[in-house]
Amino acid sequence: MTTIRIGSDELDLEKVLEFPADYARQLEFAKKLRGYAECGCNMTSPRPKLVVRAHGKIFILARWPDDPRPHREGCPFLERSTRLNGTTTKRDAFQFTGGIHDMRLDVALKVAAGGLKSPSQSSTSATRTQRRAAPLLGFLQYAWQSAGLHIWPGRGRRGWNACWSRLVAEMAECKINGRPGSEVLHIMERWDEARKADLAAELEAFHDGASIDKDGYQRRLILGEVDVLRPSPHGGQLKLRQARHWYFLSTQLYEQFQQKYKIALTGIGREDLRCVVVLVFEKSRQGYLNVMDAAAMLANVQFIPCDSSYEAAMADRLVGEGRAFEKPLRHVDNAPIHPDFRLTDTAPETVIEVLGLAGQPEYDQRTAQKRAHYRESGIPIVEWVPTAEPLAAVQLPAPAARRSIRATGT
Repeated sequence: MTTIRIGSDELDLEKVLEFPADYARQLEFAKKLRGYAECGCNMTSPRPKLVVRAHGKIFILARWPDDPRPHREGCPFLERSTRLNGTTTKRDAFQFTGGIHDMRLDVALKVAAGGLKSPSQSSTSATRTQRRAAPLLGFLQYAWQSAGLHIWPGRGRRGWNACWSRLVAEMAECKINGRPGSEVLHIMERWDEARKADLAAELEAFHDGASIDKDGYQRRLILGEVDVLRPSPHGGQLKLRQARHWYFLSTQLYEQFQQKYKIALTGIGREDLRCVVVLVFEKSRQGYLNVMDAAAMLANVQFIPCDSSYEAAMADRLVGEGRAFEKPLRHVDNAPIHPDFRLTDTAPETVIEVLGLAGQPEYDQRTAQKRAHYRESGIPIVEWVPTAEPLAAVQLPAPAARRSIRATGT
């Protein structure tokens, strides 16, 4: 168990992240007394510091910038930017400088009254030569990876509020299309009956910021879990698990959304899966919340991103067996190969490929290329063909520590 020290108290970090409202008094005390808390992932004195940030009437934790004391592997506050594979350039949509995420997305956050995009969203040749723009799914995956939510340390549990705490802490001072993230991005907090008035007021104020004014529509992004997606008289309507509002999709967007994110949407209403979504919306003069663009991501119950239900089943097995692993996200970095999973508790690390479409020519060709890459790089691989064998039959390499114990005979 990783702890957090506040004054003389050692608290369970996992519980503090999942239930920040329950620890508001202790966190406020830490902020006022010393200005920080101390992470227990590294017990060497002095321990790594954690920023305590006020968020309404509660407090959240974040990495202390430029702290020379390292967080250990498996800690949610481990620096993630160093884990990006491949090289980044000034043209990339995602930049991380000075401790701030600077993102350029392929969405219009301001639309003039005549329906034209703002200059920052135009697709001129000058703009194209300066910096790429990422799709919404890329943003969703980048946020997940930046917060370390694609990594499982081999222990504990993770609910939505832990995800919310880490996402809010990571994106607190971000920029999206040159605008402050605090102005244009809202990450849904888990519903808390004791704080329902504050939560409702905060969300309503954010919705109002997307209203039309004399200059046009001011659009906003909202990130949360999908609770319901269903047809409406003019297309479709979507409700998030953490709110009561309906967001409306046009017929065209509703059909495109269902087709493009068919796999991710299978997580809606399931006990064993989750569907995470980011919406770009504007508020009409009549008060309707109209979705202009959307992206969805499938996840297992611990909110580990998955590309299929087969991958979710593999992730569940790895979690259940206490394995440490990560899910590489292909929209984020420039790595030449993205395995389905990477076991980080073996030496060397082992990749796992879930071959759910085995037998399709193009898919098999890509699989052969990946096998060749792993072979040439000396990377061990485990493959699972769901249509050919049950998941329980897949043999996984033992963690390095377990192999060491067997080798010594103890």
